[in-house]
Order: sequence, then C-alpha cells, then structure tokens
Amino acid sequence: MDQLEAQLQRLRALFGLFFEPEVVAALLPLTRPALRLGAESAVGVRLGGAPLLPAGERWPEWDGRPLDFLGAIDFAELAVLGEIPGLPATGTAAFYYASEAPRPWGDSAGQRDGWRIFTGRLRERTAPSGVSTYSRCRLGAAPYLSLPSPQEPIVRRLERIYSGVVAVYEQLYAAWSQHSWPDERPAHQLGGWPALVQRPVGPDCLYASSGRDLDSFKPIALSPEEESAAAEWRLLLQLDSDHRLGWFWGDPGRVYFCGRQNEPLERTWLTVQAT
Repeated sequence: MDQLEAQLQRLRALFGLFFEPEVVAALLPLTRPALRLGAESAVGVRLGGAPLLPAGERWPEWDGRPLDFLGAIDFAELAVLGEIPGLPATGTAAFYYASEAPRPWGDSAGQRDGWRIFTGRLRERTAPSGVSTYSRCRLGAAPYLSLPSPQEPIVRRLERIYSGVVAVYEQLYAAWSQHSWPDERPAHQLGGWPALVQRPVGPDCLYASSGRDLDSFKPIALSPEEESAAAEWRLLLQLDSDHRLGWFWGDPGRVYFCGRQNEPLERTWLTVQAT
C-alpha cells in the first residue's frame, strides 16, 4: 500500500468516527494529492541559494526594484514520487518575487511584474545590487493527501446538504493539518489544496488577474460562471514564513503561486495572505 492509499484509509477511519457513511463518501473525493516540503526524503527541492535564470535573460524587476530569487523546483526529480495533478512532470522552474516590504500582494493587475517564473535551461547568475538573498535550504518532498480548508466553497456547499458538517469538519481538518505538519513546521507545499490563512485563493486570483482590484476586507461577489472559473485556479507552490530562509510574510503568512490547467507556468498568479 503506497503512502497516499494509506493516508486515504486513515482519513476514512477518522471521518467514520464522526460522520455518517454518506458524509464520508462526500468528503473523501475532495482530497487532493500534494507534496509536503520539509519531510524526510532523498528527493526534494531547493529554496534560496544561487539564483537561476535562462541565458541572456534580463534580471526581472518590479516598480524599479530587482526581484528576489526564492528557489528552484526540478519537477523531473520529483516525478519519481508519483503523479501529482497540476504539477509538471518535467523541467525546472525558478521562482522570483519582490519579497521585501512594500511587497506586491497580487491584489491588482498592476502588480503582475512583482513575481516571475522562469523555465527552460537555467544557469546560475550573480544577483545585482539591491536583491535580497536567502541561504540555500534543501527540503525533502513527500506525497500526502491535502484536504480543502473549511473556508473553501466546496466544503460550504456540503453544509447546505448535511447541516452541522462544517463545525465538526473544522476540528478534523485542524487535526489532519497537525498530523501533516508536526511541530509547527513551515507549511511549504507543491500542488494540492492550499493551507489558507484567510480565504480561498481561487476567487482572488480570478478577480485580480482579470483587472479588478481586490479589497482584502470584503468578500468577493462572483456570478455562477465566475465561481466555476475561480475553481479552475489550483495551487502550484505554497511558501510559508520560514526563519531558516529569512522569510516573514506575516504571523502566520503565506505566499501562493497558483495557475490554471494547460497554461504555461509563466502565467502563474501570486497571492499573499497574512494576519
């Protein structure tokens, strides 16, 4: 039995202690495979360290500031862990972000150049003056089943069918998160459901990427068609605050790179959530 199948059986048993069989049957298909970064594994990713860019590529800038190199993901190396829906099976991607305050939060189309993803043949590059550099940190990767946060619309819709589900699910979600991320480890992740700090990221990505500025304090009103379009946005990479790297997005605070199926990684949208 592989890791994901074993975790599915644990979730089935956990949910079965608190929910009727029909509720368990509705919840289990919502799980999404993901890669937890920071696990004990021979396969992993590199965060921080020497920047990588394609040969001849100009250093990316936003609002006159050079972007900071966050890390590089070798998806071909990760492919040995099994297929994770939404993640490429080949190639390497380098992630850049204007990480120092005032930083872009991804809440308006005008911030689009505040982050970049580069793919192809990447080479080490010396960072120009003004770039924040971060110590190299290698994190092992391990498959795990992610659950939708209780704030996700798909969970809220279950409440309309099975009254009282969300109140119980919130507690089970917290327990599974603690099991997946023990000892308050930074929740770095590839693929799967995002571990939300505030609200679902799909509507924010849809709204801001289409040229409409966001108000972080007001809920987004979406039409039924827009709700379907928002659900197409999936997590690519989640980066948590991490003292080892010198990252502090908030307490808690997380950066989410999100994309849509069949779109190039270069069109990924970023959103930041913090308290």
